[in-house]
Amino acid sequence: MIPPFDDFGCLPPGIHSATLAEVETRFGRQSQLRRVQMESVRWMIDLAARAGVQRIVLNGSFVTDIMEPNDVDCVLLLEPGRRKDRAAVRALRKGLPFLDIALADAGDFDEFVSVTFAADRAGALKGMVEVIQWI
Repeated sequence: MIPPFDDFGCLPPGIHSATLAEVETRFGRQSQLRRVQMESVRWMIDLAARAGVQRIVLNGSFVTDIMEPNDVDCVLLLEPGRRKDRAAVRALRKGLPFLDIALADAGDFDEFVSVTFAADRAGALKGMVEVIQWI
């Protein structure tokens, strides 16, 4: 479940798990821009499943109460040794509209969720969303 926003329009600190449907309901319908960004998230999910991604975390202004977010920051954990669709990995590396995608190994993924995504530019702690049940 995705908790309510704090007084600054951010999620409380930590990783909040949500299904893709919950993400869309909470963040992907409020404006035309959000609907288009959500469509890119769906495309990314499809590619991620084919690429052997183990975890997906969404961040940035998309997971705030801003009506017109800049983009959707994403970090994707590639499972080592898992058979990958190379074309899907290349497509994720190339990028998708409105998404800032980082493909990461376990160490880099942990750095993203515990440091990079855990605070805003001013250093204030904030939350992010992990997409679950997408495979």
